Amino acid sequence: MSVTAVVSFKVKPNKLQPFMKLLESNQSNMISAGAQTVSLLQDTDTRNRVVEIEKWDSIEDHQNFANLAAQSPAFKQLKEYLVEPYKVLYLEEHARLDAF
Repeated sequence: MSVTAVVSFKVKPNKLQPFMKLLESNQSNMISAGAQTVSLLQDTDTRNRVVEIEKWDSIEDHQNFANLAAQSPAFKQLKEYLVEPYKVLYLEEHARLDAF
């Protein structure tokens, strides 16, 4: 069973564009590392609130990737972009209906 990681960020307003580019540039690395899907979303009211929704095979897979990413020079500077530390929430899907 897969797990969804919801990672929420509150970004400094003057750092929003470079932060979004940083996360966008990392999406292909996440897929290569085993993420099934990655979506980057921005709050329509509070523009500096950003959420990344990622689907992984397990919590451990996500944490392993996050630990590796944290070692990269770009991500070592992550806190310079943020108002507060980011938050991660892990969710299991119990029901889903898609309209096609």
